[in-house]
Amino acid sequence: MTFIARKLSTRRRLVAIAIAALTGGLLLAGPAVSASAAVPVSSTVTHAAAKKTAVPNVVAKSAYDAKNALKKVGLRHKYSAPKGSFVILSKDWTVTKQSPKANAKVAAGTKIKLTVVKTSSLNTSAAKPSAPAGPVLSVSQQQAFLAAKGYLATGMGFSHQGLIDQLSSSYGSGFSVPDATVAVDALGADWNAQAVISAKGYIATGMGFSHQGLIDQLSSAYGGKFTPEQAAYAVAQVGL
Repeated sequence: MTFIARKLSTRRRLVAIAIAALTGGLLLAGPAVSASAAVPVSSTVTHAAAKKTAVPNVVAKSAYDAKNALKKVGLRHKYSAPKGSFVILSKDWTVTKQSPKANAKVAAGTKIKLTVVKTSSLNTSAAKPSAPAGPVLSVSQQQAFLAAKGYLATGMGFSHQGLIDQLSSSYGSGFSVPDATVAVDALGADWNAQAVISAKGYIATGMGFSHQGLIDQLSSAYGGKFTPEQAAYAVAQVGL
């Protein structure tokens, strides 16, 4: 009986050891299951890191305001000034271009290139008036313009009306009155100077003109056809 009792006691100890070993194995397997469960958490972190930010529109803003607008949404900046220039006081510079463009989707912390110029240079350019566009002439008006220049080049001295008449006369160039008028207007000639040239021409004839007589000749519809003011100016200039 004693031997049988010992045998049973030994079996119970072996069974207990086996159970303990199995229980320990299950406990050791626990962390592995937990590590496997942590995979979705890592995936979530990766997804959050890939989130994109919309680039705000900072064109026309001061470099200072543009920098702050980018910083507010988690983006960085880099100024690109004209060659030889450096941005010291950002409030004195204006953004004219940005890259990437507004509303582009970029990763947080992306550096946005800001092309900037001195604000004072923009104000100076805006203050300069644009040159007025010259008249657009038709082919016939262009030809009348060339003919008008040729008449003035003779040094005879033509008035505004006298040159229109010369261009449109059947004994002159034969242009239409409208074409001749457009051509003469496009010349932009100094009619006072033309009156002086004409006055000198009359005096050179040796016919002898008085002060008033030369004014009348220059302003007559049958003479120079200058305005009375232009005629008086010319006579004064020739010393009569």
